[in-house]
Amino acid sequence: MEKSAISVTKEPAGTREIRLTVGIPEERVQQEMRRVAREISEKVTIPGFRKGKVPYNVILQRYGETRLREQVADELTREVYQAAVEQEGLQPFGPATLENVQLQPMQFAFTLPLPPVVRLGDYRALRVEPPSVEVTEHEIREVLEDLRRKHAILEPIEGRGAQPGDILRIEVEGHTDDGQLFLKDEEADVPLDPEDTYPAPGFYAALEGMMPGEERTFRMKMPQGQPSEEAEFRVRLLGLYQQILPDLDDDLARTVGPFHSLAELKDDIRQHLLEIKENAAKETYTRDVMEKLVSQAEVEYPSSMMREQLEALTQRVGRRIQENERMTLEDYLKVTGQTLEDLHERLRPIADKEIRHALVLQELVRAEGLTVSDEEVEQRIQDITQDLEEDQAQELRNVLRAPQNRDSLVDRLLYEKAIGRLLAIARGEPLPEPVTGGSRETP
Repeated sequence: MEKSAISVTKEPAGTREIRLTVGIPEERVQQEMRRVAREISEKVTIPGFRKGKVPYNVILQRYGETRLREQVADELTREVYQAAVEQEGLQPFGPATLENVQLQPMQFAFTLPLPPVVRLGDYRALRVEPPSVEVTEHEIREVLEDLRRKHAILEPIEGRGAQPGDILRIEVEGHTDDGQLFLKDEEADVPLDPEDTYPAPGFYAALEGMMPGEERTFRMKMPQGQPSEEAEFRVRLLGLYQQILPDLDDDLARTVGPFHSLAELKDDIRQHLLEIKENAAKETYTRDVMEKLVSQAEVEYPSSMMREQLEALTQRVGRRIQENERMTLEDYLKVTGQTLEDLHERLRPIADKEIRHALVLQELVRAEGLTVSDEEVEQRIQDITQDLEEDQAQELRNVLRAPQNRDSLVDRLLYEKAIGRLLAIARGEPLPEPVTGGSRETP
Protein backbone atom coordinates (compact mmCIF):
# COMPACT_ATOMS: atom_id res chain seq x y z
CA MET A 1 0.00 0.00 0.00
CA GLU A 2 1.39 3.40 -0.96
CA LYS A 3 2.24 5.73 1.92
CA SER A 4 0.06 8.45 0.47
CA ALA A 5 -2.90 6.07 0.63
CA ILE A 6 -3.07 6.19 4.41
CA SER A 7 -3.08 8.75 7.20
CA VAL A 8 -1.25 7.91 10.43
CA THR A 9 -1.65 9.45 13.87
CA LYS A 10 0.94 8.46 16.45
CA GLU A 11 0.61 8.79 20.26
CA PRO A 12 2.18 7.23 23.37
CA ALA A 13 0.31 4.20 24.74
CA GLY A 14 2.44 3.34 27.77
CA THR A 15 6.09 2.79 28.61
CA ARG A 16 7.90 1.99 25.36
CA GLU A 17 4.59 1.47 23.57
CA ILE A 18 2.95 3.51 20.87
CA ARG A 19 -0.52 3.64 19.38
CA LEU A 20 -0.95 4.10 15.66
CA THR A 21 -4.33 5.20 14.32
CA VAL A 22 -4.33 4.51 10.60
CA GLY A 23 -7.01 5.92 8.33
CA ILE A 24 -7.87 4.61 4.85
CA PRO A 25 -9.27 7.11 2.30
CA GLU A 26 -12.89 6.37 1.44
CA GLU A 27 -11.98 6.22 -2.24
CA ARG A 28 -9.63 3.31 -1.55
CA VAL A 29 -12.24 1.63 0.63
CA GLN A 30 -14.85 1.86 -2.16
CA GLN A 31 -12.35 0.31 -4.62
CA GLU A 32 -11.73 -2.56 -2.24
CA MET A 33 -15.44 -3.05 -1.62
CA ARG A 34 -16.02 -3.39 -5.39
CA ARG A 35 -13.17 -5.91 -5.56
CA VAL A 36 -14.71 -7.92 -2.72
CA ALA A 37 -18.11 -7.75 -4.44
CA ARG A 38 -16.59 -9.16 -7.67
CA GLU A 39 -15.03 -12.02 -5.71
CA ILE A 40 -18.37 -12.77 -4.10
CA SER A 41 -20.17 -12.68 -7.46
CA GLU A 42 -17.75 -15.29 -8.82
CA LYS A 43 -18.52 -17.70 -5.96
CA VAL A 44 -22.31 -17.41 -5.48
CA THR A 45 -25.31 -18.10 -7.66
CA ILE A 46 -27.85 -15.30 -7.87
CA PRO A 47 -30.96 -15.88 -10.02
CA GLY A 48 -30.94 -13.81 -13.20
CA PHE A 49 -27.18 -13.27 -13.27
CA ARG A 50 -24.20 -15.29 -14.45
CA LYS A 51 -21.38 -15.90 -11.98
CA GLY A 52 -18.94 -13.03 -12.03
CA LYS A 53 -21.42 -10.74 -13.77
CA VAL A 54 -23.55 -9.68 -10.82
CA PRO A 55 -23.74 -5.84 -10.60
CA TYR A 56 -22.14 -4.21 -7.59
CA ASN A 57 -25.42 -2.71 -6.40
CA VAL A 58 -27.04 -6.15 -6.32
CA ILE A 59 -24.21 -7.58 -4.21
CA LEU A 60 -24.34 -4.52 -1.96
CA GLN A 61 -28.10 -4.88 -1.48
CA ARG A 62 -27.99 -8.63 -0.94
CA TYR A 63 -25.03 -8.79 1.49
CA GLY A 64 -25.07 -5.33 2.98
CA GLU A 65 -22.44 -2.61 3.14
CA THR A 66 -21.27 -3.62 6.62
CA ARG A 67 -20.28 -7.12 5.53
CA LEU A 68 -18.30 -5.74 2.58
CA ARG A 69 -16.51 -3.24 4.79
CA GLU A 70 -15.73 -5.93 7.36
CA GLN A 71 -14.16 -8.15 4.72
CA VAL A 72 -12.14 -5.23 3.36
CA ALA A 73 -10.91 -4.45 6.86
CA ASP A 74 -9.94 -8.10 7.48
CA GLU A 75 -7.98 -8.29 4.25
CA LEU A 76 -6.24 -4.91 4.66
CA THR A 77 -5.17 -5.21 8.30
CA ARG A 78 -1.68 -6.62 7.73
CA GLU A 79 -1.01 -4.42 4.71
CA VAL A 80 -2.18 -1.29 6.53
CA TYR A 81 0.00 -2.06 9.56
CA GLN A 82 3.15 -2.64 7.51
CA ALA A 83 2.57 0.54 5.53
CA ALA A 84 2.10 2.60 8.72
CA VAL A 85 5.23 1.19 10.33
CA GLU A 86 7.30 1.96 7.24
CA GLN A 87 5.81 5.43 6.87
CA GLU A 88 6.68 6.32 10.48
CA GLY A 89 10.11 4.68 10.35
CA LEU A 90 9.36 2.48 13.36
CA GLN A 91 11.14 -0.70 14.48
CA PRO A 92 8.61 -2.68 16.55
CA PHE A 93 10.08 -4.83 19.31
CA GLY A 94 7.43 -7.49 18.82
CA PRO A 95 4.00 -8.20 17.37
CA ALA A 96 1.47 -5.37 17.47
CA THR A 97 -2.02 -5.62 18.95
CA LEU A 98 -5.02 -4.58 16.87
CA GLU A 99 -7.00 -2.59 19.43
CA ASN A 100 -9.90 -1.33 17.34
CA VAL A 101 -11.33 -1.25 13.81
CA GLN A 102 -13.74 1.46 12.69
CA LEU A 103 -15.53 0.66 9.46
CA GLN A 104 -16.74 4.11 8.36
CA PRO A 105 -14.62 6.07 7.97
CA MET A 106 -12.23 3.10 8.00
CA GLN A 107 -9.62 3.34 10.71
CA PHE A 108 -7.34 0.84 12.43
CA ALA A 109 -5.84 1.36 15.89
CA PHE A 110 -2.66 -0.64 16.63
CA THR A 111 -0.60 -0.74 19.80
CA LEU A 112 2.96 -1.84 19.22
CA PRO A 113 5.95 -2.32 21.54
CA LEU A 114 9.13 -0.32 20.98
CA PRO A 115 12.64 -1.54 21.81
CA PRO A 116 13.68 -1.14 25.45
CA VAL A 117 15.76 1.86 26.41
CA VAL A 118 18.76 1.30 28.69
CA ARG A 119 20.93 4.12 30.02
CA LEU A 120 23.83 2.85 32.11
CA GLY A 121 25.07 6.32 33.03
CA ASP A 122 28.65 6.60 34.26
CA TYR A 123 28.97 2.89 34.94
CA ARG A 124 32.76 3.04 34.66
CA ALA A 125 32.79 5.02 37.93
CA LEU A 126 31.04 2.20 39.81
CA ARG A 127 33.12 0.97 42.76
CA VAL A 128 32.39 -1.77 45.30
CA GLU A 129 34.98 -2.95 47.81
CA PRO A 130 35.59 -6.71 47.47
CA PRO A 131 34.96 -8.68 50.67
CA SER A 132 37.85 -10.19 52.61
CA VAL A 133 37.76 -13.89 53.37
CA GLU A 134 39.43 -15.83 56.16
CA VAL A 135 39.11 -19.21 57.84
CA THR A 136 39.12 -19.27 61.64
CA GLU A 137 40.51 -21.95 63.92
CA HIS A 138 37.02 -22.37 65.35
CA GLU A 139 35.67 -23.31 61.90
CA ILE A 140 38.45 -25.83 61.41
CA ARG A 141 37.70 -27.28 64.83
CA GLU A 142 34.02 -27.69 63.93
CA VAL A 143 34.95 -29.73 60.85
CA LEU A 144 37.33 -31.87 62.90
CA GLU A 145 34.63 -32.52 65.49
CA ASP A 146 32.23 -33.51 62.72
CA LEU A 147 34.85 -35.96 61.41
CA ARG A 148 35.23 -37.39 64.90
CA ARG A 149 31.47 -37.95 65.11
CA LYS A 150 31.39 -39.60 61.68
CA HIS A 151 34.14 -42.02 62.73
CA ALA A 152 32.85 -42.63 66.21
CA ILE A 153 32.36 -46.14 67.54
CA LEU A 154 28.85 -46.98 68.73
CA GLU A 155 28.88 -48.84 72.04
CA PRO A 156 25.64 -50.46 73.23
CA ILE A 157 24.02 -48.99 76.36
CA GLU A 158 22.51 -51.36 78.88
CA GLY A 159 20.46 -50.89 81.98
CA ARG A 160 18.83 -47.52 81.25
CA GLY A 161 16.50 -45.73 78.88
CA ALA A 162 17.35 -43.30 76.09
CA GLN A 163 18.77 -39.93 77.10
CA PRO A 164 19.72 -36.78 75.15
CA GLY A 165 23.01 -37.34 73.34
CA ASP A 166 22.45 -41.08 72.84
CA ILE A 167 22.32 -42.65 69.38
CA LEU A 168 19.03 -44.40 68.72
CA ARG A 169 18.56 -47.07 66.09
CA ILE A 170 14.87 -46.90 65.32
CA GLU A 171 12.19 -48.25 63.05
CA VAL A 172 9.71 -45.45 62.37
CA GLU A 173 6.44 -44.87 60.50
CA GLY A 174 4.43 -41.65 60.22
CA HIS A 175 0.81 -41.43 59.04
CA THR A 176 -1.36 -38.40 58.33
CA ASP A 177 -4.87 -38.00 59.77
CA ASP A 178 -6.33 -39.76 56.74
CA GLY A 179 -3.92 -42.70 57.08
CA GLN A 180 -1.46 -41.67 54.37
CA LEU A 181 2.06 -42.96 55.00
CA PHE A 182 4.52 -40.07 54.67
CA LEU A 183 7.50 -41.32 56.70
CA LYS A 184 8.99 -44.81 56.84
CA ASP A 185 12.46 -46.05 57.76
CA GLU A 186 13.17 -49.61 58.88
CA GLU A 187 16.56 -48.83 60.42
CA ALA A 188 17.72 -45.28 61.09
CA ASP A 189 20.53 -44.18 63.40
CA VAL A 190 19.61 -40.80 64.89
CA PRO A 191 20.97 -38.73 67.79
CA LEU A 192 18.45 -38.01 70.50
CA ASP A 193 18.35 -34.23 70.32
CA PRO A 194 15.24 -32.72 71.98
CA GLU A 195 15.82 -29.44 70.06
CA ASP A 196 15.58 -31.17 66.66
CA THR A 197 12.30 -30.24 64.94
CA TYR A 198 12.29 -32.97 62.25
CA PRO A 199 9.94 -34.62 61.55
CA ALA A 200 7.98 -32.59 64.11
CA PRO A 201 8.80 -30.44 67.13
CA GLY A 202 8.92 -32.65 70.23
CA PHE A 203 9.44 -35.89 68.29
CA TYR A 204 12.73 -36.77 69.99
CA ALA A 205 11.54 -35.65 73.42
CA ALA A 206 8.81 -38.28 73.03
CA LEU A 207 11.52 -40.96 72.69
CA GLU A 208 13.30 -40.18 75.97
CA GLY A 209 13.37 -43.10 78.38
CA MET A 210 12.71 -45.75 75.71
CA MET A 211 14.37 -49.13 76.23
CA PRO A 212 15.66 -51.36 73.39
CA GLY A 213 12.77 -53.42 72.02
CA GLU A 214 10.17 -50.94 73.26
CA GLU A 215 7.57 -49.53 70.86
CA ARG A 216 5.69 -46.26 71.23
CA THR A 217 2.80 -44.76 69.29
CA PHE A 218 1.97 -41.07 69.72
CA ARG A 219 0.30 -38.17 67.95
CA MET A 220 1.91 -34.78 67.35
CA LYS A 221 1.07 -31.46 65.78
CA MET A 222 2.90 -31.02 62.46
CA PRO A 223 4.71 -27.91 61.22
CA GLN A 224 2.91 -25.66 58.76
CA GLY A 225 3.10 -26.90 55.19
CA GLN A 226 3.06 -30.60 56.08
CA PRO A 227 0.46 -33.03 54.66
CA SER A 228 -1.80 -32.71 57.73
CA GLU A 229 -2.12 -30.69 60.92
CA GLU A 230 -1.46 -33.73 63.09
CA ALA A 231 0.25 -37.06 62.50
CA GLU A 232 0.57 -40.39 64.24
CA PHE A 233 4.04 -41.89 64.70
CA ARG A 234 4.95 -45.45 65.54
CA VAL A 235 8.55 -45.86 66.75
CA ARG A 236 10.33 -49.07 67.75
CA LEU A 237 13.73 -48.76 69.43
CA LEU A 238 16.00 -51.37 67.87
CA GLY A 239 19.17 -50.36 69.69
CA LEU A 240 20.58 -47.77 72.09
CA TYR A 241 24.19 -46.61 71.80
CA GLN A 242 26.67 -44.07 73.04
CA GLN A 243 29.31 -42.52 70.80
CA ILE A 244 32.96 -43.23 71.54
CA LEU A 245 34.77 -40.44 69.69
CA PRO A 246 38.29 -41.07 68.34
CA ASP A 247 41.13 -38.90 69.58
CA LEU A 248 42.03 -35.81 67.58
CA ASP A 249 45.44 -37.03 66.41
CA ASP A 250 47.47 -38.30 63.45
CA ASP A 251 45.61 -41.63 63.50
CA LEU A 252 42.32 -39.82 62.83
CA ALA A 253 43.94 -37.94 59.94
CA ARG A 254 45.15 -41.21 58.38
CA THR A 255 41.67 -42.71 58.87
CA VAL A 256 39.71 -39.96 57.10
CA GLY A 257 41.96 -39.53 54.05
CA PRO A 258 45.40 -39.57 52.44
CA PHE A 259 47.02 -37.55 55.22
CA HIS A 260 50.15 -38.37 57.21
CA SER A 261 49.41 -36.09 60.12
CA LEU A 262 46.77 -34.01 61.83
CA ALA A 263 48.57 -30.89 60.60
CA GLU A 264 48.11 -32.02 56.96
CA LEU A 265 44.43 -32.67 57.61
CA LYS A 266 44.01 -29.21 59.13
CA ASP A 267 45.72 -27.59 56.11
CA ASP A 268 43.41 -29.47 53.75
CA ILE A 269 40.34 -28.42 55.74
CA ARG A 270 41.54 -24.81 55.79
CA GLN A 271 42.04 -24.80 52.01
CA HIS A 272 38.67 -26.44 51.40
CA LEU A 273 36.86 -23.98 53.65
CA LEU A 274 38.71 -21.10 52.01
CA GLU A 275 37.57 -22.19 48.55
CA ILE A 276 33.97 -22.47 49.76
CA LYS A 277 34.11 -19.04 51.36
CA GLU A 278 35.79 -17.46 48.34
CA ASN A 279 33.15 -18.88 46.00
CA ALA A 280 30.35 -17.69 48.28
CA ALA A 281 31.99 -14.28 48.64
CA LYS A 282 32.35 -13.99 44.87
CA GLU A 283 28.67 -14.82 44.38
CA THR A 284 27.68 -12.22 46.97
CA TYR A 285 30.06 -9.64 45.53
CA THR A 286 28.79 -10.26 42.00
CA ARG A 287 25.20 -9.89 43.17
CA ASP A 288 25.98 -6.67 45.06
CA VAL A 289 27.84 -5.14 42.12
CA MET A 290 25.08 -6.12 39.71
CA GLU A 291 22.43 -4.67 41.99
CA LYS A 292 24.33 -1.39 42.19
CA LEU A 293 24.70 -1.23 38.41
CA VAL A 294 21.00 -1.92 37.86
CA SER A 295 19.95 0.56 40.55
CA GLN A 296 21.83 3.41 38.87
CA ALA A 297 20.69 2.49 35.35
CA GLU A 298 17.57 3.86 33.67
CA VAL A 299 15.58 1.04 32.10
CA GLU A 300 12.33 1.28 30.18
CA TYR A 301 10.68 -1.67 28.49
CA PRO A 302 7.29 -2.47 26.93
CA SER A 303 4.59 -4.35 28.83
CA SER A 304 4.89 -7.25 26.39
CA MET A 305 8.23 -8.13 28.00
CA MET A 306 6.55 -8.32 31.40
CA ARG A 307 3.82 -10.59 30.03
CA GLU A 308 6.38 -12.92 28.48
CA GLN A 309 8.51 -13.00 31.63
CA LEU A 310 5.48 -13.66 33.84
CA GLU A 311 4.53 -16.56 31.59
CA ALA A 312 8.06 -17.99 31.82
CA LEU A 313 8.07 -17.60 35.62
CA THR A 314 4.64 -19.20 35.89
CA GLN A 315 5.86 -22.21 33.95
CA ARG A 316 8.88 -22.50 36.24
CA VAL A 317 6.64 -22.34 39.31
CA GLY A 318 4.35 -24.96 37.78
CA ARG A 319 7.24 -27.35 37.16
CA ARG A 320 8.52 -26.87 40.72
CA ILE A 321 5.07 -27.54 42.19
CA GLN A 322 4.73 -30.63 40.01
CA GLU A 323 8.07 -31.94 41.29
CA ASN A 324 7.64 -31.04 44.95
CA GLU A 325 3.90 -31.29 45.56
CA ARG A 326 2.95 -33.81 42.85
CA MET A 327 0.06 -31.63 41.67
CA THR A 328 -0.67 -29.30 38.80
CA LEU A 329 -0.39 -25.54 39.16
CA GLU A 330 -4.16 -25.25 38.69
CA ASP A 331 -4.84 -27.68 41.55
CA TYR A 332 -2.24 -25.99 43.75
CA LEU A 333 -3.88 -22.61 43.26
CA LYS A 334 -7.28 -24.08 44.16
CA VAL A 335 -5.91 -25.74 47.32
CA THR A 336 -4.17 -22.53 48.44
CA GLY A 337 -7.13 -20.31 47.57
CA GLN A 338 -5.28 -18.30 44.94
CA THR A 339 -6.03 -17.21 41.40
CA LEU A 340 -3.61 -17.04 38.52
CA GLU A 341 -3.84 -13.25 38.79
CA ASP A 342 -2.77 -13.48 42.45
CA LEU A 343 0.25 -15.54 41.45
CA HIS A 344 1.18 -13.11 38.69
CA GLU A 345 0.95 -10.22 41.13
CA ARG A 346 3.40 -11.96 43.47
CA LEU A 347 5.72 -12.84 40.59
CA ARG A 348 5.67 -9.36 39.05
CA PRO A 349 8.55 -7.90 41.15
CA ILE A 350 10.68 -10.97 40.36
CA ALA A 351 9.90 -10.67 36.65
CA ASP A 352 10.75 -6.96 36.69
CA LYS A 353 14.09 -7.66 38.37
CA GLU A 354 15.00 -10.40 35.89
CA ILE A 355 14.10 -8.21 32.91
CA ARG A 356 16.13 -5.26 34.20
CA HIS A 357 19.16 -7.40 34.98
CA ALA A 358 19.09 -9.00 31.52
CA LEU A 359 18.69 -5.68 29.70
CA VAL A 360 21.44 -3.98 31.72
CA LEU A 361 23.88 -6.82 31.04
CA GLN A 362 23.02 -6.72 27.33
CA GLU A 363 23.76 -3.01 27.29
CA LEU A 364 27.02 -3.53 29.18
CA VAL A 365 28.09 -6.07 26.54
CA ARG A 366 27.36 -3.55 23.81
CA ALA A 367 28.90 -0.59 25.60
CA GLU A 368 32.11 -2.52 26.28
CA GLY A 369 32.23 -4.04 22.80
CA LEU A 370 32.42 -7.57 24.16
CA THR A 371 32.32 -10.38 21.61
CA VAL A 372 32.84 -14.12 21.46
CA SER A 373 35.04 -15.66 18.77
CA ASP A 374 34.59 -19.00 17.05
CA GLU A 375 37.80 -20.14 18.72
CA GLU A 376 36.38 -19.37 22.17
CA VAL A 377 33.22 -21.31 21.44
CA GLU A 378 35.23 -24.28 20.19
CA GLN A 379 37.46 -24.16 23.27
CA ARG A 380 34.39 -24.24 25.53
CA ILE A 381 33.07 -27.25 23.61
CA GLN A 382 36.42 -29.02 24.08
CA ASP A 383 36.40 -28.18 27.79
CA ILE A 384 32.90 -29.64 28.20
CA THR A 385 33.75 -32.90 26.44
CA GLN A 386 37.36 -33.44 27.52
CA ASP A 387 36.62 -36.07 30.19
CA LEU A 388 34.41 -38.26 27.99
CA GLU A 389 35.31 -41.28 25.90
CA GLU A 390 36.08 -40.24 22.33
CA ASP A 391 32.87 -41.66 20.82
CA GLN A 392 30.73 -39.92 23.45
CA ALA A 393 32.80 -36.76 23.20
CA GLN A 394 32.38 -36.54 19.43
CA GLU A 395 28.65 -37.14 19.68
CA LEU A 396 28.28 -34.38 22.27
CA ARG A 397 30.52 -32.02 20.28
CA ASN A 398 28.21 -32.47 17.27
CA VAL A 399 25.20 -31.66 19.47
CA LEU A 400 26.85 -28.57 20.95
CA ARG A 401 27.83 -27.30 17.50
CA ALA A 402 24.22 -27.32 16.32
CA PRO A 403 23.08 -23.71 15.76
CA GLN A 404 20.69 -23.42 18.71
CA ASN A 405 23.10 -25.00 21.20
CA ARG A 406 25.99 -22.99 19.83
CA ASP A 407 23.99 -19.80 20.33
CA SER A 408 23.41 -20.82 23.95
CA LEU A 409 27.16 -21.26 24.41
CA VAL A 410 27.78 -17.83 22.91
CA ASP A 411 25.23 -16.31 25.29
CA ARG A 412 26.86 -18.03 28.25
CA LEU A 413 30.34 -16.87 27.26
CA LEU A 414 29.09 -13.31 26.75
CA TYR A 415 27.45 -13.41 30.18
CA GLU A 416 30.70 -14.57 31.77
CA LYS A 417 32.66 -11.86 29.96
CA ALA A 418 30.15 -9.19 30.99
CA ILE A 419 30.29 -10.25 34.65
CA GLY A 420 34.08 -10.40 34.51
CA ARG A 421 34.28 -6.91 33.03
CA LEU A 422 31.76 -5.56 35.54
CA LEU A 423 33.72 -6.94 38.51
CA ALA A 424 36.95 -5.52 37.11
CA ILE A 425 35.25 -2.11 36.86
CA ALA A 426 33.96 -2.38 40.42
CA ARG A 427 37.45 -3.25 41.69
CA GLY A 428 38.91 -0.26 39.87
CA GLU A 429 41.21 -2.29 37.61
CA PRO A 430 42.72 -0.62 34.52
CA LEU A 431 40.65 -1.37 31.43
CA PRO A 432 40.50 -0.39 27.74
CA GLU A 433 38.27 2.53 26.85
CA PRO A 434 34.58 1.61 26.42
CA VAL A 435 33.22 1.38 22.90
CA THR A 436 30.19 3.61 23.52
CA GLY A 437 28.74 5.96 26.07
CA GLY A 438 26.51 3.25 27.52
CA SER A 439 23.09 4.53 26.51
CA ARG A 440 20.84 3.42 23.70
CA GLU A 441 17.67 1.67 22.68
CA THR A 442 18.40 -2.03 23.06
CA PRO A 443 17.09 -4.00 20.08
